[in-house]
Parts: sequence; C-alpha cells; structure tokens
Amino acid sequence: MVLVSLFCATSAAKSIEGLYGAKIMVPDQTVTSRQQGAQEGLLEVLQRVSGFAAPLDNIVIMKALGIADQYLYQYSYATLEADLQGESAVGSRWLNMKFENNGIQRLIKAAKLPRWGKNRPSIMVWLAVDDEGAREVISDGSVHLARKALNEGAMKRGLPLVLPINDLEDSINLPIEQLWGLYSDPIKIASKRYGAESVLAARLFRGVKGTWKGQWQFFFDGQELNFVFETDTLNEQVLAGLTSSAQVLADKYALKPSRNMGNHLNIEVDLVDSLRDYASLTKYLDKLAITKRVVIKQLKGKVISIDLALNGSFEQFKQTLRLDKKLVSEVLTDEQASSFEEGDRIRFLWKP
Repeated sequence: MVLVSLFCATSAAKSIEGLYGAKIMVPDQTVTSRQQGAQEGLLEVLQRVSGFAAPLDNIVIMKALGIADQYLYQYSYATLEADLQGESAVGSRWLNMKFENNGIQRLIKAAKLPRWGKNRPSIMVWLAVDDEGAREVISDGSVHLARKALNEGAMKRGLPLVLPINDLEDSINLPIEQLWGLYSDPIKIASKRYGAESVLAARLFRGVKGTWKGQWQFFFDGQELNFVFETDTLNEQVLAGLTSSAQVLADKYALKPSRNMGNHLNIEVDLVDSLRDYASLTKYLDKLAITKRVVIKQLKGKVISIDLALNGSFEQFKQTLRLDKKLVSEVLTDEQASSFEEGDRIRFLWKP
C-alpha cells in the first residue's frame, strides 16, 4: 500500500524529455532515404512540440521540409526489432534522429504555430482490448502489444501516461465489464487514486476484416469527449486516440501566437533559502514556455522580487503553475489564487 500511495502521489504533471527526437523506419541508408526520414521526423517533432499537426500548406513548413535534414544535429541507424522484421523491406533500419532545439523553436515561431512546453498534464489510461475473443485490461505490467503501442504513441505525442496497477482495488472499482461499457462514473471513481489531471478510457477490438475499431472517452476539465476510429493496425488505433487527447490538452495549455504579446507580471517568491534555491527557481522560470523574459528585481532575505514578461495570457500562466505546484500562491482560497491580473504583485512560496 505504501508503494501504491507513492505511485499515486507522483502521477500528476510530468516534464517530458526527448521532445526533439524521432525514430523513423527507412528502407536503406541512402541519402535519399535519410532526407525522406528527416521530413517525417520533422513533422513528428513539430506536432509533439506544438500539440497539433503542422499545416502542410504553410509556406514556412513547406520550405523547412525541403531542407529537413539540415535541422538535424545527430542521427544514427539501428536494426529493427525482431517482431518487425517480417513487416518491412529487406535492409530496412530505424533512423534515430535528434533535431536542434533552437532551430525547431525558430521554425515554430516563424510558422506561427502553437508552442506547448515540456511540463504536461498526465493522462490516466484505461484500455480494454478484445483480441480474438479474450478481453484484457492493459496495465502497467501488461505484455500485450497494446502496451507497446501506448509507449510508442506517448513518445510520438509527448504525453505522460499513467496505467492502472490492475490490483484488487481496481478490479472492484472498475470491473472489466464496466470499462468495456465505458461507464463514466466507475471510470472516474477508479481514476481518483492515481491523481492524474485527465482520464482516457477506451475499448478496442479487431473486426472481421482484420481492421481495429475503437471507441474512446476523454475526461478533462469537466468535459467528456468521445472519439471513434477504425484503423488497419493496433498501433494506428492507439496513436489516433492519444493524438485526439493531446490536441485537447494542447488547446488549453499551448501558447497561441495571436495572444502572446505584451503581458507582464510582478511576483515575489518566498522560501528561497539558499543559492541553490535561487538557481533552481530562476532555471525553472526560464524554462517555462509561458515566460518570455525573467528579470530579477530585488533579493531581500529569503524573498526575491521578479518581473516576468509572458508569452501567453495570465490564465495560461496560472494553468502552468498548477501543473507541478512548485510555485504556490500564498493567498488563502482557490478563487483568490485565480484572480490576479496585470499590475498586481503576487506573492508565492517556492516548493521545489
């Protein structure tokens, strides 16, 4: 029970690493194949960093795709996994790529795409799969191919997923029959122990023609959204569900270019007890996608006064802070905490 408690306490927002990497299957190691793989990889990275598919009719994106391999700073080839050997052409390899962070950020700015920071809300995933008549709930320890599909989909879309332990408590709160029926209330109740900011539930099955069909429910911010997909493969089905969820989250948290002008905020941060705290606080603020400029105005005892220029709205700044709760407002109520506006000087506590 201690382990479960620790797991649940840490299943909130997560910082996503590897936002600028991509792994694409290529038929060989020729320059042409590498350039084509770089184009696919660039589109994947842009979607991961912005939360939305890059518009191919955008002139900036079109030009970038023509020189996609120039955005790379590192690439290598790797042998395909054994279970993929039979599905690919002879000589196929993984092309592992890392794109240059600043170059991607400049491209996103030039193309006027949304920008989604690496600190992202977690998604609790309840996935029931009917594979040839046998139904299974995909848990953290599952060996079903759907588990691998979730891992790969989460990596492609930059999502922190939480999977159920599928122990006795989960079985009581959400029997597989109720998950398969996508009953909202039991799904919400079973999800509470995991502390995720959103919940994604789905039932998937293989149709008579071999295609995969899925019905998905996404619970977030008081909304219940439904998606239905039919795909050729299980991987495509899982990626479709995760992509739709990512777009809902990005629509709330990603910074929209049209709203990113001229917002300033003055804050005071208490409990900065050491040089180490000072360094970690300034680094934290600098790396937030919402902050355009961080200016230290005054350091007095344990309190730092800071002027922030924001890339987005005040509401987005508040939403960003709620994700990891490292900067906590001293005001007493949630209503007060959500009411500050430009020109206010708000006092926070630093809780790294």
